[in-house]
Amino acid sequence: MDYPKWVMKHKKKGTEIRKINGRYYLYKISSIWNKEKKRAQKITNEYLGIITEEGLIPPKHKQIDNKNLSVAVKEYGACYLFMSIAAEIELKLKEIFPDNYKMIFVLSVLRAINRCPFKRMEHYYINSYISELIPDLNLSGKNISLFLRETGQHRDKIVQFMNCFTTGSQHILFDATNIMSQSKKMDINRLGYNRHKIYDPQVNLLYVFACDYHSPIYYRILPGNIRDITAFKLSILEAGLKNAIVVADKGFGSQANIELLDEQELKYIIPLKRNNILFDDKIIRTGDKSRFDGHFLFQKRPIWYYSNKIDDSKKVIVYLDEQLKAEEEKDYLQRMEKQLEGYTIENFYEKQYKFGTLVVIVNIENSPREIFELFKSRSQIEQTFDTLKNLLDSDVSYMQNEKALETWAFINHISMMMLYKVYSLLREHKLLSKYSATDLIDHLKYIFKLKINQQWVTSEIANNTKVLMDSLGMHIT
Repeated sequence: MDYPKWVMKHKKKGTEIRKINGRYYLYKISSIWNKEKKRAQKITNEYLGIITEEGLIPPKHKQIDNKNLSVAVKEYGACYLFMSIAAEIELKLKEIFPDNYKMIFVLSVLRAINRCPFKRMEHYYINSYISELIPDLNLSGKNISLFLRETGQHRDKIVQFMNCFTTGSQHILFDATNIMSQSKKMDINRLGYNRHKIYDPQVNLLYVFACDYHSPIYYRILPGNIRDITAFKLSILEAGLKNAIVVADKGFGSQANIELLDEQELKYIIPLKRNNILFDDKIIRTGDKSRFDGHFLFQKRPIWYYSNKIDDSKKVIVYLDEQLKAEEEKDYLQRMEKQLEGYTIENFYEKQYKFGTLVVIVNIENSPREIFELFKSRSQIEQTFDTLKNLLDSDVSYMQNEKALETWAFINHISMMMLYKVYSLLREHKLLSKYSATDLIDHLKYIFKLKINQQWVTSEIANNTKVLMDSLGMHIT
């Protein structure tokens, strides 16, 4: 049987892995000679524990009481990074949640660093230097469950915290993700289709990003049967956003969605499919660049554009990227050479004037260049959002209480804010082509604090980690 890599790394000589009811168990085994069968017979000597992605959990009778354990080595590097970049977040939490801001902050940091479930937080807290900087927190499973239920009752304070970071954000984008939930104790998880067209109980998690800051600034949990577009106006009102521009994705441009945004009096940039009737390609067909309204450079590539007015408030802008056009033509012809179904020279001739184009409908007065750059910023943030959703394993929730679910989403939101700060740090120093946020965290996690003669000292730092830190202007003491 094939097991995941994180399971197989615990397979040693003299051990055996067994999968029982979807969980992985490790056993110590040996063999004895069976005289009757005249062959070796395997016997199980000892149960060693349950294998999880975080590590091996030994049997209860072998577990050490962590509260009485004096840990001499603690993770420090990643802890130092997040304590440095998240000072403003910690300050705002202290102002709004004076009684339990430490709990919120520490859980968010540990979640961002270790991508761990709440049931393992106590282990990571004890083994992180953050437990020395913010000591005496009770992160037992029972206490965290109580904390989740109590904190989730204060959506007003959560919104107050988020509003601290929405000021000045004009250009925004909405994104939504489905969270599957089979809990029978909540009413918010309703039957609805997710992106995989699976009709299961779920809740929808609506996110708002500030294009200006490249950061998530607001979230809202919706019942699984509520379309996120219908929640836009109320969400913008709760988030306190002024003059917000909705930058939609490519699957959004239906007439019904546009009409709904118009009804809600929202400003928007919506990409249209290339076969949309509003896409007038007559100018492109002439091949005459003088017929275009103008051009600009984007990432050193010339972008040509022209626009058509739809009514007094809306217009359609067509962009042509000649480099993208050449790439798409090449890709199509290569597929045609492979004789893939549907790829014919007749279809190529029909599509030739649409290759390399981007078509958007807008109801704002920004310049074509500003609109293009705003839309392109969406794709960058979307890509990072998908990566971070995977980092936080936030697509499945086992919460059994709606208030606990609210806090779960709040902790994830703060962790996301922190991770975007890591992303922005790499972006600022032009290191994104070499390192991801995960890479930086994983490098720093191997910098420890050692307790020697009752004094904490910083461990040695690997050369490749030093090089990365120097590139970021980071100095850990």
